[in-house]
Order: sequence, then structure tokens, then C-alpha cells
Amino acid sequence: MLLIIFKRLALVASALTIFCSQLIANEKLRVDDNTLFYSTEDAKEEINQEISWDDADAFEAILKENRNISLLQLNSTGGEVEAAMYLADVTIDYNLDTHIDGECSSACVLIFLGGEKRSLARGSWIGFHKSSWAGNHIKNYYTEWKEDKGWADEYEFAEWLYEDTQKSILRDLEYLIERGVDPAFAIE
Repeated sequence: MLLIIFKRLALVASALTIFCSQLIANEKLRVDDNTLFYSTEDAKEEINQEISWDDADAFEAILKENRNISLLQLNSTGGEVEAAMYLADVTIDYNLDTHIDGECSSACVLIFLGGEKRSLARGSWIGFHKSSWAGNHIKNYYTEWKEDKGWADEYEFAEWLYEDTQKSILRDLEYLIERGVDPAFAIE
């Protein structure tokens, strides 16, 4: 009996987590005619005002339900890079044009570059920057993952970090150049 109650509670907790994630994502996403608006600034809580994996499912579901969408309008200061890369892939898959009305910086630029045709509203701006990883975050990552990844010490972690950084830079450069960014600018 206790096992059944526990399973039901786990199911309810999972459903609530998914439902809450969808609510947060839906604050940032809306459809008007052929345009999907994605504005992370519209999230009510500041902690949700960034691109996140919570947005990905809702983003893709909206596109599946609204086959007439041809334009993605963006307004975001960025967020999770991997989530943005996924959303960029979805943008490419659906052959969407992208348009910035407001700001599109950091990870948002990856989504913007996924557009077939790209445009910028007067008074809006794009913010590029180099990738970075703060020392305290690197330390926390090492501490959190050292057992799962099997790193014996900081030197093995440094070896992994060096290789992972090279892969990430190569992936980013390939994507930027594939999407039409001048190679010299991409390297900068």
C-alpha cells in the first residue's frame, strides 16, 4: 500500500514539474498569425528570464501545432548555450526566418543565426561575446562531477577541460561560419 502511495506521489510530482515548466515557458512564448514570439524578458520571475531547456518542449510543440509559423521574433539577453543550440536546430529544421525586436545577445544570437532570413528592427541590437567559464564555476563543476566522470585529480579534469574546450570552440566556429558569419569575425 505504501509503495502505491509513493508511486502516485512521484507521478503527481512529475506532472507538476512538467506543468510548471510549461507555464514558465509559455510566459515567454506566444503566437500571433504566422509569428512565434520568444521573449525571455516576459517571464514573471527574474530567474526564468533566460533561454532554458524548459522552453524547448513548448517551443517545438507550438511549431508542430502551428504549421503556418514562418517567423520567429526574438527578444532575449541569452541563457543556456546548449538549449539555445537545440532551439537553433529546431529553427533551422522548420525553415523559420528570424527577427529581433529589442535585444538578442549571448546565447540568443545562436537562435537568431538559425533563421533562413534574418532581420533586426530599428533600435534593436545584437550582443556577441566570447565564451567564458568563471573559475568558481569550474571548481564547482569539478567537485560535483569528479566521481561520475572518474577524474582522479584536478590534472585529469584539466586534461578533460582542455579537450572539451577545443571541441566546443570548433563546434561554435563551424556553426557560425555555416550560418554566414564572416570567419574573421567568428574568430574574434
